[in-house]
Amino acid sequence: MTLRQLRKVASEYEVSRYSRMRKTELIDAIQVIDAKRSQGSAPAAVPAMANVVAATSPGSNSPAPLAVEALATIDEGLSDLPSGYGESRIVLMPRDPQWAYAYWDIPHTQKDELRRQGGSRLALRFYDVTDIDFSRQSPHSLQQYECDELAREWYLPIPVSDRDYVAEIGYLCNDSRWLVLARSLPVHIPPVYPSEWVEDHFVTVDWQADLRGQTLLILKHPSQRAAESTNAIYDSIYAMTESAETQRVAGSLFGSMPHVPGSHVPGSMAPEKAVSSYVFPSGAGLWA
Repeated sequence: MTLRQLRKVASEYEVSRYSRMRKTELIDAIQVIDAKRSQGSAPAAVPAMANVVAATSPGSNSPAPLAVEALATIDEGLSDLPSGYGESRIVLMPRDPQWAYAYWDIPHTQKDELRRQGGSRLALRFYDVTDIDFSRQSPHSLQQYECDELAREWYLPIPVSDRDYVAEIGYLCNDSRWLVLARSLPVHIPPVYPSEWVEDHFVTVDWQADLRGQTLLILKHPSQRAAESTNAIYDSIYAMTESAETQRVAGSLFGSMPHVPGSHVPGSMAPEKAVSSYVFPSGAGLWA
């Protein structure tokens, strides 16, 4: 019987903390509870129950229950799950709007390598990466939690819900350096309050239409629409400044050109009195 099957039996026997027990501990706990149940039952009821099991087992489709002693010998040829898989990884999952759960698997060889580079204390870092590219931009906030070397999991409090977070595990150095062991993928923490986003759309669909793989409408969160409108305003302002820069350069070139007497516009400054801001490729001005 596998460890998972033993845990299922232990849950039926109401064994406390069975998820943290090893195989031998589970078998011992099941045997102890089974012995207590057999002692507490009436002596006359045991043969009756045995007769019922014996009478119903041959005619039933389900196999007869195995003895507790046989549970330890079913999977003797199977090895236990490995303690690690040789790859550094950390997984971050939201538990609820106020807590997140992280677990990791770091080989000892990589830990030893970072300790040789100056790492002294193992720690978790929790970043707010909402609407940013974490590989090129700084996070909105950072929380840090020092943890034990033997720890494989941790619960992290959420500072603000309805945002995106990333977890890192690494070593803190005495000179304030941060050596990364692994980084999780970004996860979105659900909001602690009901959503205020209400957006109803009615779509007419042909009864005979094949809708497999079809997208009829794409809904965007109000925050995404606000970001897009901000980008549009930014692009408009940038276009205006680019046009003004083009006019300035054009005016500078005009003031640097030789002019025929009388060719300038009446009422404007004479070309010989115009001051040019034109800069040669060398970096020197016209009168340098």
